[in-house]
Amino acid sequence: MDTAVLRADNGVEGLSNGLRYLVARIAEVIVMTGRSSTAIALGAIGALVGVVLIFSGMGPMGEYRDPDGYYMSDPFIVERPSRAVVSDDIDLLRGRYETLAEGSVVLGFADEPDDVRVQGIAPGSNALFLGIAPAAAADDYLDGVAHDAITDWNADLAAINEVEYTPHQGAAIPSPPGMEAFWETSVAGPGPQTLDWAIESGDWTLVVMNDDASAGITAELAFGAAPSTDIQAIARTSLAIGAAAVLFGGLLLYVGVSGRDE
Repeated sequence: MDTAVLRADNGVEGLSNGLRYLVARIAEVIVMTGRSSTAIALGAIGALVGVVLIFSGMGPMGEYRDPDGYYMSDPFIVERPSRAVVSDDIDLLRGRYETLAEGSVVLGFADEPDDVRVQGIAPGSNALFLGIAPAAAADDYLDGVAHDAITDWNADLAAINEVEYTPHQGAAIPSPPGMEAFWETSVAGPGPQTLDWAIESGDWTLVVMNDDASAGITAELAFGAAPSTDIQAIARTSLAIGAAAVLFGGLLLYVGVSGRDE
């Protein structure tokens, strides 16, 4: 027999014997102290905590991120008869990350992401404009202009849905947005557009328009954020601790039940 295989077999046998010895000693202590119920309770709690940590770690380890590290929502359709769609909701801009963070122990340890991404595309050869502006400047620009403000929305792990708008009436015709100088950052053109922005303190507004400021907006949008914290490292730690908690919890349950039987 190969010596390496023999050493491996001996190692596995030694580990197995060691675990059996550990279980036997714990069971002996539990029987002697009459703590079977305590062991069972602690084992159940440990196993439950471990399962929670494992599932929390699995989410961020999944294929949620784009190649640049952004947790992006699935695209959704914006179709409004006005000249602009606006939002001052930073949580909306964080897209899928915000939804993941609400149900994840792992993401709860991460810093709130400041790098957001807005992706959009207009149908056909139409040119789309995406811009971030100081809220006051955007309000002045759209004063008297028909536009829609996103006032509420829901999201699941993949998609932003049930978007609610508050329409603002007006007959004014604004200049094309690309001619204005107040934008903090903006992109425009036909085909896919990607707007990246590092969130700053203050009041900001996302503005979506046709590049020529014409009425009737149809676009496919997606939002996302890239956390600065190494989420993958936190997720791996969560998985490891969760697995250890499940193993130890199971061990306590086993010896607790065995001790009670005796």
